[in-house]
Amino acid sequence: ELAKRAGVSEPFLSDVIRGKKDISKSLAMGLEYALSVPSSFWLNLQANYDAELLILQEEQTISEEEKSVLLTIHEIVEYLIKTGTVSSNLTKNEMIIELRKFFRISSLANLSELAPTGAFRLSGKTKINQTVLGAWICLCKIRGERYHISENYDNTKIKQLIEEIKKIMCNYKGDFQNELTSIFARYGINFSIVHNFRGAPVHGYIDRKEDGSYQMVVTIRGSYADIFWFSVFHELGHIANGDLSKAGSFIDLSETENVKREQEADRFASDALLDPDSYDAFIKRGSYTIASIKDYAKTQDVPPFVVIGRLQKESIIPWSRFANYKPRYKWAE
Repeated sequence: ELAKRAGVSEPFLSDVIRGKKDISKSLAMGLEYALSVPSSFWLNLQANYDAELLILQEEQTISEEEKSVLLTIHEIVEYLIKTGTVSSNLTKNEMIIELRKFFRISSLANLSELAPTGAFRLSGKTKINQTVLGAWICLCKIRGERYHISENYDNTKIKQLIEEIKKIMCNYKGDFQNELTSIFARYGINFSIVHNFRGAPVHGYIDRKEDGSYQMVVTIRGSYADIFWFSVFHELGHIANGDLSKAGSFIDLSETENVKREQEADRFASDALLDPDSYDAFIKRGSYTIASIKDYAKTQDVPPFVVIGRLQKESIIPWSRFANYKPRYKWAE
């Protein structure tokens, strides 16, 4: 009787009930007439079933390569579990599917192809894993989506930005990320600090958006405060120097031109932190006591560890001298 009222054959309706055939649009309308239940209800049932079936079938698309990638990025997975981003109660296959959604990629095996993006200040001492680096870039992009930047970057305001950053440096309170994020946002830069992982020896990352704003990411990979702040100013140097003049461009350290850009960004950071003429005069005086270092740092509106780090890097004083004046940053548990 139902088949007659709905306008379909009995065998077809039987196949639908047994799950052998889908609920068609015509059957959905026929069931609305026969049972006074809207056709949208039946079509939604079919859509929900199709979605659940797709999830079950998705596990069959997981390759051995993806399982291998899961092991490669295990530090990132552990970090995502620790931060509550993904559940720890997942099977290996379920975790792979969950990470596909998180990274917005059809296969984890494709993470390595995302690595050559943006501008990187890479360390030459640590081996780079393209897969880990690609996953790290995804983390950066996802982090950047948390904040909306309403201002465009204006290079004529770079001096004011430097002054505000230095104030944060000198008024160290332990948790300065929110303050830096707020300051940078006013100048058209989406700033954040992202966790670093073995295989991705990156101090910073920048990317220019279509709307004229920038995303800028730094890590605390170097641990020491002087390295962190130098990285902040280094990445700012890439922006100020116009190294990313167009959206989608990037700096590749394997090219000679990009090495030059790295050197120019280093010079920008050095000069922004310590006025070059005053620093030369300080070096000529030859007094490197902690008192003289503190006095000079005060004239530059920077903490003493900035001067100490510069002197150590240039081998003017040994790395061990005044090491207790250099804070070390670590991730809050």
